[in-house]
Amino acid sequence: MRNETYRTVFSAIVIMICISSFSFGQKEFITVNGKKIEIFTSGFENNQNDKPVVVFENGMASKLDSWKTVMDEISKTSATFSYNRPRIGESENDSIPPTTKHIIENLRKMILEKGLKPPYLLVSHSFGGAYIRSFASSYPDEIAGLIFVDPIDFTKKKGDGDLPYLEIGLTQYQIDSMFAKPYKKFKEKLYADMPNFYVEEVKISSKLTATEFKECDSTPLPDVPVHFIMAGGYPKTPDDRGETIFDKQKLFRIDNNQKMKRWIALLEPLKYGKLFYCSNSGHYVQTDDPETVISSIKLALIDYAKIQKVKTIQ
Repeated sequence: MRNETYRTVFSAIVIMICISSFSFGQKEFITVNGKKIEIFTSGFENNQNDKPVVVFENGMASKLDSWKTVMDEISKTSATFSYNRPRIGESENDSIPPTTKHIIENLRKMILEKGLKPPYLLVSHSFGGAYIRSFASSYPDEIAGLIFVDPIDFTKKKGDGDLPYLEIGLTQYQIDSMFAKPYKKFKEKLYADMPNFYVEEVKISSKLTATEFKECDSTPLPDVPVHFIMAGGYPKTPDDRGETIFDKQKLFRIDNNQKMKRWIALLEPLKYGKLFYCSNSGHYVQTDDPETVISSIKLALIDYAKIQKVKTIQ
């Protein structure tokens, strides 16, 4: 789990630069718990009963702007909804920790207030995967599909984080020695230097990891289209721990392979489970390789329509 935390943190730091502004749809604000939340909607002319609404959930401390290219295409045929969580972008600080329960209840209130009724095809990036997995646990009957774009690995169990290091040849003693004090100092510096909205989500991520994401996957995945999209490109800005006694790029490959095995095991019981591997894409697949994300969404919508057709016949 340690490697996942490092990777998530450093990826989020890199992408805290805003991408270009949207040139389509409508930006507005919804009041939730007395605070303004920035939302962006498009494709409302395609909003129909029983037709999935495509809802986007951002990565850790990141803004909705990264979905621009994807939303521009998907909104041609589907209603879409994206937003910035409290403290991020122009959304106000609601002073409430961003637990999965708090975030999914906020999200559900907003999409219903906009007249966007279920079913929802939820599309997430990175840490947002924990939020949409939790949404699916709480409201499985409202889910048309789930798409996890290079997500935080909520399938990891205790001890799994050490497996890549053991496979590359380190001893358990070396692993423990490498992470104990350095990681503590790293967190202390992070908490001191980074904006509050970022620190709050890092803390929630740590709590979820410690509990093996139990509050996210309290119920099995609904049997709907579920896709995992993995970024296979080695990070251009890997963690800054300096020289190590192992090959960092080789470790990255081993870690990805082990994650894919866990994700495939999760998909196998589902009729419409899919895994996409983007060998040249960085963590932000939706900007590095938006065509894959767009294709994934379109395939999920097609498969959901097949499911509904079978139900109608029955």
